[in-house]
Amino acid sequence: MTRTYSNLCNEDVKVWLETLADKSVNSEKYKEIMTKIGMSLGDCVLAQIDDYLSDVYLACTVEDADFLAKGMLIRLEKQIQKVAFACFWNQRFSPFEIEDLKVAPILKKYQEPSNNQVKYLIVVKSIISGACVVRTNLINLIQKIEPEKIFIVAPVIYHNAEQKLKNEFEEPIYDKFQFFYFAKDDKRTSEGEVIPGIGGNVYLRLGFEGQNNKNEYIPTIVKLRRSKFIHRSKSSTFTEL
Repeated sequence: MTRTYSNLCNEDVKVWLETLADKSVNSEKYKEIMTKIGMSLGDCVLAQIDDYLSDVYLACTVEDADFLAKGMLIRLEKQIQKVAFACFWNQRFSPFEIEDLKVAPILKKYQEPSNNQVKYLIVVKSIISGACVVRTNLINLIQKIEPEKIFIVAPVIYHNAEQKLKNEFEEPIYDKFQFFYFAKDDKRTSEGEVIPGIGGNVYLRLGFEGQNNKNEYIPTIVKLRRSKFIHRSKSSTFTEL
């Protein structure tokens, strides 16, 4: 097993990643560390945004919304004038029981409107291994918005995840990709768990009972943002399925 750290990773982040990998850490501590990592990733992304007046769109999955994505939003919204947000509920499975052939159809989504062309689309995920969730959600997003740049963000990625994701798109799309991660791992079990990764199944580590249970969850951040849209303007719309 070999773990390599990116040049974005500092000593504090290394300690946080070690904490995530420790399966004895309880869910509340795990959530706290995920939020801190999200804030740190937000700082890394901000360093690559050249115009704080640009439209930015942040997308995540339901399990990451109240922790990893929340941390990123805390940082982004302190600097960026307009940050729109989307959250996806995916059902991940493999019809052939092969990790690299898994699919992740969208069960439902919360997607805020963006009136202007988005300069930066940020897709954040707790870990990118087979990349099926990121691929599915990204395809859905770029059908509605045409970002100039696409930031793919995760604390940890599997060693071939970058190339695998690029292979799913045509050159005009993957040329927009820029990856942000703190660690890259090259070991994965037959069940698809990246080692040390983020310490196992993120659903269970965050306190969900499993995939079905997390897909029944409505993140607090979604409830708050939806409420603000409703009160801000009756004419404001967002997409939910």
